[in-house]
Amino acid sequence: MRITGNTYTAEVTSEERLQVDASSRNPAAIAAHDQNAYIVWVEADPSAATADFFYLKNTSSANLHIHKMTLWQDPTAGAIQEVSVTLGVTGSPTAGTAKVPANVYAGGKAADVTCEYKDGDMALTGGTVTDKIHYETSATETTGQEITKVYTETLILPPNTAMVLNNLYDPTSYSIDMSIHFYFDEV
Repeated sequence: MRITGNTYTAEVTSEERLQVDASSRNPAAIAAHDQNAYIVWVEADPSAATADFFYLKNTSSANLHIHKMTLWQDPTAGAIQEVSVTLGVTGSPTAGTAKVPANVYAGGKAADVTCEYKDGDMALTGGTVTDKIHYETSATETTGQEITKVYTETLILPPNTAMVLNNLYDPTSYSIDMSIHFYFDEV
């Protein structure tokens, strides 16, 4: 049986079920299409344990969703890298250097964020540690590796909230290289 209205047609099966054709895309893919998906590359030398080396604040009116982070391990034999992800920090970063996230839609609009890194501690406080990314090379390993965390539930920064990445070991002989993938979604 076919039912026709002003602007639609629907087909009902003999079992009285509505026939439906649908497609779906993940939210990050939709955001990329809408020019709301970004990647920021962080390269910093915190030079001390417990140093906040990266700051990201959502200055838009939409939620910011972090859906992936990758840590590239320094190829120094015996190196240890551990980074904590802290959401909801307070204060303003001290003496940070501005970073501009890249829109994954070539030529797309700029992200509504405050984004900074520092070779040292930004002296931020508060917040909740929501994750740790850890990698340790063996005493003989000299090839850099990567650790990627994909958050199926995403880490969410509501408008006007911030996060930091904090170094948990003292990387005296190497820097920390990371990429953070995020997108905006309507509140």
